[in-house]
Amino acid sequence: MTAPTPEPWREAVRRWLATSGARVHMMGIGGIGMAGLAYLLQAKQQQVTGCDEGQPRTLDWLRACGIPVAARHSPAHLTGADWAVYSPALQPDQPERRAAEAHLPLFCRGQVLPVLAEQWRTLAVAGTHGKTTTSSMITHILRECGQDPSWCIGGELPPEDAPAGMGRSDWLVVEADESDGTLAHYAPEVSIITNIEFDHMDHFATEDAMRACFRRLAGQTQNRVIGCAEDPEAMRLTRQAAGWLYGFSPDADIRAEALRPDEAGTSFQIRFKQEKAVPVRLPLTGRHMVLNALAAVAAARTCGVLMEQAADCLARFQLPRRRFEPVAEQNGIRILADYAHHPSEIRALIDSVRQAGAARIIAVFQPHRYTRTKALGTAFPSAFEGVDHVVLAPVYAASEVPLEGGTSEDLLRHFVSQKVASVELARDLPDAARRVAAQWKSGDWILLVGAGDIEALGPMLRSALGSSRHMLQ
Repeated sequence: MTAPTPEPWREAVRRWLATSGARVHMMGIGGIGMAGLAYLLQAKQQQVTGCDEGQPRTLDWLRACGIPVAARHSPAHLTGADWAVYSPALQPDQPERRAAEAHLPLFCRGQVLPVLAEQWRTLAVAGTHGKTTTSSMITHILRECGQDPSWCIGGELPPEDAPAGMGRSDWLVVEADESDGTLAHYAPEVSIITNIEFDHMDHFATEDAMRACFRRLAGQTQNRVIGCAEDPEAMRLTRQAAGWLYGFSPDADIRAEALRPDEAGTSFQIRFKQEKAVPVRLPLTGRHMVLNALAAVAAARTCGVLMEQAADCLARFQLPRRRFEPVAEQNGIRILADYAHHPSEIRALIDSVRQAGAARIIAVFQPHRYTRTKALGTAFPSAFEGVDHVVLAPVYAASEVPLEGGTSEDLLRHFVSQKVASVELARDLPDAARRVAAQWKSGDWILLVGAGDIEALGPMLRSALGSSRHMLQ
């Protein structure tokens, strides 16, 4: 195993982290990853301030934690700051970011968190899909088993609904993001690789460029790589690192056996190599959730948690927000929100909903980024197989400019040509809500699918459910 290549920015970040009481200003602090980092920086004696253009609910959480947050962006926020951190959502020509670059030591989030993680024994969870749920499961198990870890993940973890927390042990559970290539900056004690599937075309020109980040992570892992045997690339990297494989295959080191799914979850057994199998009751549906649970148990085992303890903890696990999250249930209609935004994630979501007993399914899908929509456009329709009707909302741009071939109108043409499900196009989210409420009926499951602001549909549809006519006016 190798340490990350020495780089001037890494040493600079270390110096600032070692400067107790330094003021760090965080631009785009409301993003879930930035909010978690802000919390940990404050816990490590940095004076943290921040600003954000939007009003995500994370801002209220940050203020409750004693972190001042200003509305909107302005170079004036930099006055008195010693150094600054920017969200990857901020474009290079954004005025506050430009001003910080000219006058302060400036780093992106993906540079700061890996260096900060050096202060703990870190379990880094990486992969195209399943990072947040797996990170949450690991944190949940360690907390229940008395390990009391710190954590920084891309979701709001129950019961605090917080993306980060400080524990008393020397373990840190971190969701290591590959989207901007900064996954390669981590050198954790343990790395978990859930899967490697091409994504983030706005940053990676080729699939191999993305895979290179995971190769760096595996090569820099200090103790053990834990990878999914169901994913060819994750399996290959794990075998090269002489790590543990998890999955359904008899060749996996940690494997699930005797799966018994039902509407309320999944029962199965976990076996480590030739040891005695341990029964598990997971209150979640879908084979992908079983894989996440296997990864979490394997990670917990490296921290000294017995498999029997970890299995018992899983029975009480709750998903973070926007992961199979119940929004409303009334008049026989059930509404769920899920962060799925890649075809593989959507396919797994539909599988879970079917296992949970859904009859007729209506999905509102908000594509995330024009680059992803263009690159994977032909793969999205088949991901919705089993859905009775799809309402396409406009693409959530995430700071991108519109791209020919990457709009919702382009995606609509793929749906029509493939004839997987009936589909219609909405002008905006309120229009999508009206279209859903115009046709739902008792027994329907309504899915709000996407990584953007589609969760704003929840209150609209909840209000519509309360109407005797089930219609939005």
